[in-house]
Amino acid sequence: MAKKFICNGMLGKLCNLLRVCGIDTLYSNQGMPIVLQARREARIILTKNTRLRGKKGIFFIEATQPLIQLKNVIIEFDLRQGIRPFSRCTICNEKLVTIAKESVRDKVPYFTFKNFNEFAMCPTCQRVYWKGSHYRRMLDEIKEILM
Repeated sequence: MAKKFICNGMLGKLCNLLRVCGIDTLYSNQGMPIVLQARREARIILTKNTRLRGKKGIFFIEATQPLIQLKNVIIEFDLRQGIRPFSRCTICNEKLVTIAKESVRDKVPYFTFKNFNEFAMCPTCQRVYWKGSHYRRMLDEIKEILM
C-alpha cells in the first residue's frame, strides 16, 4: 500500500513538492487536530514541531531546505518506486486526468494553447496543467534528488 502523508503548517513547500512527485500529501495548519486526521486517514505526519518529535506516526523534519526535506522523506520511506511526477494537483492533491487540448482553449493563455499539446486537469478544482518550462525544471530537480 502506498504511503500517505500530511504536512503541518510549517511544511507547505515540502507538501507541494511531494504532490509534484505524485505522492498523496495533505496540508494542515490546524495544529493538534492534525494528529486525529492522520490516524483517521492512515497518514504519516511530517512536521518541524519539536513537541511532536519522537511520537508514533510522526516523522520529524530536520532540514530547512524543501528539496533536502523532500529527499529525506523519499529515502526514509523508500518512495522512489512510487514517484509519478505531475500526476496530482499541487493545490488540492487530487489525481489529475488527461484532457483533450480543445477542451482547454478558454482555460489557458493563448501562447500555451498554441504551443503545447498535452494537458491535464484536476477534477476537483479544475486547475489545468501542461508541460511548460516549469515542468522541465521540476523534473530535473526530481531526477537529481533520485540519483
